[in-house]
Amino acid sequence: MTTMNIACKLTVLPYQSIRKTFIRKLRISAFNYDSAGSTQPKVQEEKFDFEDLKTIERVERRNAKIEPFMKNVFVSKYNRDMLAYPEILNKEENTQLENRLSVLEKVFSDPKSSVDDRKTAMRNANIYAATVGLTNGGLAANHTELLRYLELIGTDLQLGQQISDHWVGLNVLKKGLNPDDYMNIVDDLKSGDDTITLCIKERISERLAQPDFRSTAELDDNGIWRLNGEKVCINPSGYLLPLCIVENNRIMAFLVHPEAEGVIFKDNYVLFNNVPATPLQKATDELLSKVLGANRLHTATLCRISLSQAMKSCLDYVRPRFLNGKPLSELTTIRSVIGDTLIHTYASESVEYFIAGLLDGYLEPDAEVEMAMSRNFMANHAQSLLLKLLAIPGVEKQKECLHLLENMRSLSFRGESVDEVNFFIALQGLHYAGNFMSTEIKKMRNPFLNPSFVFKKVLANKSQESDNPKLDLHLAEHLHPTLKPASDNLEYCVKRMRFVCETMLARHGLDVATAYTELTRLAEAATEILAMTSVLGRASRSYCIGVRNAENEMKIAASFVEASKDRTKRLLNDIVDGEYLNLDHFRVQFGKKLLDSTDHIVERPTARVFW
Repeated sequence: MTTMNIACKLTVLPYQSIRKTFIRKLRISAFNYDSAGSTQPKVQEEKFDFEDLKTIERVERRNAKIEPFMKNVFVSKYNRDMLAYPEILNKEENTQLENRLSVLEKVFSDPKSSVDDRKTAMRNANIYAATVGLTNGGLAANHTELLRYLELIGTDLQLGQQISDHWVGLNVLKKGLNPDDYMNIVDDLKSGDDTITLCIKERISERLAQPDFRSTAELDDNGIWRLNGEKVCINPSGYLLPLCIVENNRIMAFLVHPEAEGVIFKDNYVLFNNVPATPLQKATDELLSKVLGANRLHTATLCRISLSQAMKSCLDYVRPRFLNGKPLSELTTIRSVIGDTLIHTYASESVEYFIAGLLDGYLEPDAEVEMAMSRNFMANHAQSLLLKLLAIPGVEKQKECLHLLENMRSLSFRGESVDEVNFFIALQGLHYAGNFMSTEIKKMRNPFLNPSFVFKKVLANKSQESDNPKLDLHLAEHLHPTLKPASDNLEYCVKRMRFVCETMLARHGLDVATAYTELTRLAEAATEILAMTSVLGRASRSYCIGVRNAENEMKIAASFVEASKDRTKRLLNDIVDGEYLNLDHFRVQFGKKLLDSTDHIVERPTARVFW
């Protein structure tokens, strides 16, 4: 102990004199500084309050640009990296998202909360400014976060559709307006007092001479754009964002301010009569197509939420009831319907977040086709599943069932019909495939001028003709080994796509755009392939990282892919067989006769030709 005390004194004492000397010199230098400052001009330092400087934006972690995923599938090219299900949000971002959602959930889960209460909660959580940048007081939310918000808000269907249009409209304004004009209007829009409603779809023409696209915009003598026409519109308040035809048959987007003169609302339509509007001149056709495509992705989410509500209503009905002394829940038919609904709900959710990962995770993503597929996948399956679900309560919950059916009907045709979206998917894929295989298609359509090529093509397509393509994509290497049979089913479907596209292009040539039944089948088959990819990637990721209930996800994935492969195989084989073998020709002729005739084309079963 004595030794330690001595050591402490030896090490501390010398520094005491140094400290006194340092303090004395510091006082002298300070005195000299004050005296010098009295004779020299003072230089006032510029102070910054870094908290007030809004110069920080969200850092996006994006990978390098990749080739379009689903367009490549039309030529049987498959990016195996896509089987790694995307992870976009980090831990901090996910925590902030969950905190904001927990606040909203308290209001939306309360059956006593009114629409005004929910709007107030959304306003307090800054949801109306979700797509606005941080520098402008928004959340700078990406597509993955927007889907999470929409899942909660979409339980109120009207609010869900309004906020979806609002988010997409804000992105259109950001792309289409000058920065100064955007800054002048964004403060009004992010508050939520006024929202943006998209006005895209038009009423079907009733007269042959009437053009299909009747909304036009022209400059008046004062240089102001004036709109005329009619659009489908679900929200009669706030800003309107219609698409109109301008000179040279070019489509341009416009912004109509609230309470503008000449705007007339009638039922679900809005009429424009010389309405003044602000043009979004920077929003080109290509840009509008990409931005407005997000509306299709949101529609898929809203359809899924509506189906989930119907399933919940069905479960609440089944659980406490009995049939012939046994619980109603023990009927295998009811369990099968509910299980099938769960499988397709899981698949749709996987597709939506897979596409959001494409949009958020890569530079300049080409995902318009994928967004269209997500919409039609759920719109197609949800309607049939909903009818099966609501057949269980029967007439006992008639009012609620009718409400759920109407919600699904309006969502399925929100902005456009299923056929229109299918034509878009198929034509985009065939256009890409046609450019990729243009030389081969030309030779196939002129076999007498290219006999050697045709002979080689017949030999190369021998396995395809026998419906047994060679599986050489090795997709199973990028998934959990348990999913090997499911990955082979997916690979079979991918390998058949190029052969089917070749067949359609060689059969129809430029007239392929009018082969509507075949286009519909091709679009549905490609959509199933996207769903299989998303489901397998998600289930494999969940099982590998140990997500709770991952075993159930693996079983759901295997069940879905097995059924989806059968649907896809049937669709593609019907295209290859042609209109006579698949009986399309006769169905079309029967429909034509009914449309052309004002009377029945078959006689009653009691008709007689003799007495």
